[in-house]
Amino acid sequence: MEEIKLQKKYSIFIDDLVAQIAPMLPKDVNKLQEDYLINNIKHSAVLLAKSMQTDVVFRKLNFERQLVYIQIMAEWSFHKEIDLFRSGIPAKYWKVVMQKIWYTMWEVMYACIQNDAPDNVVLDIVERYVNRTYSDAVEELKDTNLIDEETEEKAKGQSNIAVMAEEYKRKRQREKIQRIIKYMIIIVVVGMAVSYLILRFQTYGIIAIMICLVLYNILPVRKN
Repeated sequence: MEEIKLQKKYSIFIDDLVAQIAPMLPKDVNKLQEDYLINNIKHSAVLLAKSMQTDVVFRKLNFERQLVYIQIMAEWSFHKEIDLFRSGIPAKYWKVVMQKIWYTMWEVMYACIQNDAPDNVVLDIVERYVNRTYSDAVEELKDTNLIDEETEEKAKGQSNIAVMAEEYKRKRQREKIQRIIKYMIIIVVVGMAVSYLILRFQTYGIIAIMICLVLYNILPVRKN
């Protein structure tokens, strides 16, 4: 059977996705894991893109919406690979778990397109089924005595997407505190300057302050 060649427009998009991965990787991911993750994400994205080219159902989507589905595949591959890295599951079983997740995502996306599901519904369903498939795959490893109960519980407790969301929340809180401190410093400095002008120059100081306020409000208008 002739190998399907990936069209350049898909290759460019997938390469751009892959290029964004390294800066997003958490510090506990080593170089071997990084290479493994990138290769797997690229492989799964390429396979889905080839389906976009050839399958009748996937071809119902325009190119822009096809890219949305490819990105969903890549992003969930990213998160679940990292969950596996942290899970304690031996590396030789990672691919088994990921293959189940990729196949589930493909099936869910296929069904969503057949039923004309909007993108927000697709995101919700994919997330639900990815997490369920991951959990079921971990349980299967335990049931076949390939991992112990402790590893099973540790693996099920992983959620890189939740970790990233919490880190983003903390970052926003730090930025908010920094802005508050910055504004407080400005208020104190301006207050001291105003007080000095009024005490030092009295009426002239007040006039100078009023001129500054007028200029401050007029200059942005002139700029616009």
